[in-house]
Amino acid sequence: MRYAGIDGRILRESTGFTKFRDAEALLIQRRNDIKEGKQPEVKRISNHTFNELAEQYSKWAERQRSYKSKHGFINQLAEAFGSLPLRRFNSMLVEQFQTERTQKGNKPATVNRLVATLKHMFTKAVEWDMVEEQTLKRTRKAKLLEENNRRLRYLSKEECKRLINACDKHLRPIVVCALNTGMRKGEILDLKWDTVDLRHGFILLEQTKNGERRDTHQRHNERGSDERHKAS
Repeated sequence: MRYAGIDGRILRESTGFTKFRDAEALLIQRRNDIKEGKQPEVKRISNHTFNELAEQYSKWAERQRSYKSKHGFINQLAEAFGSLPLRRFNSMLVEQFQTERTQKGNKPATVNRLVATLKHMFTKAVEWDMVEEQTLKRTRKAKLLEENNRRLRYLSKEECKRLINACDKHLRPIVVCALNTGMRKGEILDLKWDTVDLRHGFILLEQTKNGERRDTHQRHNERGSDERHKAS
């Protein structure tokens, strides 16, 4: 918004709102303050770099369940953008990043996770007064890539046996658990004995990817030994 101060000089200020009605209300308040002889304190945002945002966002993300994977995304983004000023970001810059990652062999789903993390980082940057909302709007215009989520094929019972036999000793229990339950790698590696019921054949997952609690049973006990196992 733009308005004249007490001394007549034109002041420019970001309202911090996304709705026109809210921004208009703040402008009216500023003008009323000027009429009453009150000089508004205009918020000035420093020219922060992406590395500074990555550092702050990484600290904030430590409280999230998905911090392990998100931390990796943050590091990859920091390597790509480093000391680039936040105000330089726009949809073209993000789209160029998508193209570069795709050309390097990254799958669309992986690129989308990176871009989604990037967009949320800028959302927090606006909240933390590290960049203006206009930059966030430009960054959000970049669309996610189309993902192909079709299951290409499944392992047969014989293939499952060969896979297990080919595993090193320390990997075998992990693979067997994945084949019989469909659990994700992170869920298996985070297992504790107090959530495993060997007597009744199920595992209780307290924290899943979508934040919901669920239990998983051995698939071959429920669906028959002839069913093919999904390859992950």
